[in-house]
Amino acid sequence: MSVWEKSLSRFSGHLESVEGVAKNTLIAYTRDCAAFVAFLKEHHQDIYDSGKPLAMHGRLFLISLKKKGLKQVSLARKLDSLKNFGDYQVASRQWKSNPFREIPYPRPEHYRAEYLSAEEAKGMVEGKFRCDFIGLRDFAMIDLYYGCGLRLSELVGLDIKDLLFKDRLVRVFGKGGKYRVVPLGPKTGETLQYYLQKRAEKITAGERQIKSGSAVFLNNNGGRITPRGAGRIVKIYLAKASEKQKLSTHSLRHSFATHLLEAGANLRAVQQMLGHSSLKTTQKYAHTTTGRLISVYKRAHPRADKVKENE
Repeated sequence: MSVWEKSLSRFSGHLESVEGVAKNTLIAYTRDCAAFVAFLKEHHQDIYDSGKPLAMHGRLFLISLKKKGLKQVSLARKLDSLKNFGDYQVASRQWKSNPFREIPYPRPEHYRAEYLSAEEAKGMVEGKFRCDFIGLRDFAMIDLYYGCGLRLSELVGLDIKDLLFKDRLVRVFGKGGKYRVVPLGPKTGETLQYYLQKRAEKITAGERQIKSGSAVFLNNNGGRITPRGAGRIVKIYLAKASEKQKLSTHSLRHSFATHLLEAGANLRAVQQMLGHSSLKTTQKYAHTTTGRLISVYKRAHPRADKVKENE
């Protein structure tokens, strides 16, 4: 095992046992750092100690990724992984300084989240689903996904105990190993309860095998549905709901936030429901409210040209 591999192994163990980062974060940090080490080997650079050469190759690594088409936000995440690794090296007295701290973060791109209109989202949730148990599962999954603004990983990670029907809440295990609670709409709650009832009946009758009894959403083999499997299902119904080309599985989360803000929801409340640590992250969803603000201004401000009632 090389000196780099040993350091990365110790770093991974530190993240897991000491910092307690989420599994996906651990995988991302480890993968990003391993990719940098592979880049060094590819260019025959057997350097390990901190210093200017390592900082230079960190920049070259990011430049190579940018040439391959990685977006600024992805480059920033990879740089963040390297900086965290460098901090660990300094803290564990492997390096005297962190060379990656010399590298500035890429300038963020203008971000415009793709989303469904309110009519498209309503049509998607109220549209046609398969008339069997799988169709019921898909309906419940998409209804909850849009109705609570979850991340895909949060959706598939839900356990039955996280559905607090009595309190009309969903307990969500989000990024950074943090829990939050999100309101559960009455219609979505009814759909979920009906789905769980039918699921229990299928299992009792022996029509379905079960490998993950705690999971809310199961795949055809009775195990917890994977993010890839759930994402494939969501994309099918997104394509039916809208002709927009750039919609992704994350678009339902974008739609949730956008529709709340358009209806006048408080930005801070939306931040809490989405589980964002920074309000700046939530502000990107305020892209559609300009027209609405102008309309409100025209209706309410004494110095504005009043609009007609039927406008």
